[in-house]
Amino acid sequence: MDKKSDAKRNLILTNAKKVFIRKGFATVTMKDIIEECGISRGGIYLYFQSVEQIFIHVIESHNQKKIKEARQYISENKSFEQMINEYLDKQKKRLMNLNNSLLIAMYEYRFANRCDNNREFFKAQFMYTKNIILSILNSGFAKNGIDRDTDSLASSIVLLIEGISMLAIAVGVSEDFIDSQIMSIKEMILSKGQ
Repeated sequence: MDKKSDAKRNLILTNAKKVFIRKGFATVTMKDIIEECGISRGGIYLYFQSVEQIFIHVIESHNQKKIKEARQYISENKSFEQMINEYLDKQKKRLMNLNNSLLIAMYEYRFANRCDNNREFFKAQFMYTKNIILSILNSGFAKNGIDRDTDSLASSIVLLIEGISMLAIAVGVSEDFIDSQIMSIKEMILSKGQ
């Protein structure tokens, strides 16, 4: 693709993300995305054939941004505790403001697409998040000469954050609850035990 095509494709993804954040996944139509982008129906179909295809690309683009941010954390040579605090603060902000997140759309997409051929997509989402946490843990533990099983620790952290996310969507959670869970995650990470 040339630069003009890349710019148009990115415009579609940026605007589609706004629609998915605002409406979730289940009720979004191509018309919604077309109107948000301000381009013709034919213009959008040059790049994407369906709402689902656009959604998958939005998520993949979002994941790449998160990975880039994690690499930046590590490259800035911050202390391990500072990296953990910044990452978990970001998670707290997301949980406190679900209306400005793709989380609800992700769960709607998952429940709308329960067939086996989409499992790889959802496994990849888990791995993206796990790899971000794993990068931070590996970097921090290496700097501090700590030997820990970072793989299972990263999995546990992802599962805890996902559990809090589901609870936040289903019944809502208080800031105090989120703070207590984040404190537990920090204790898990920063404890000296194996």
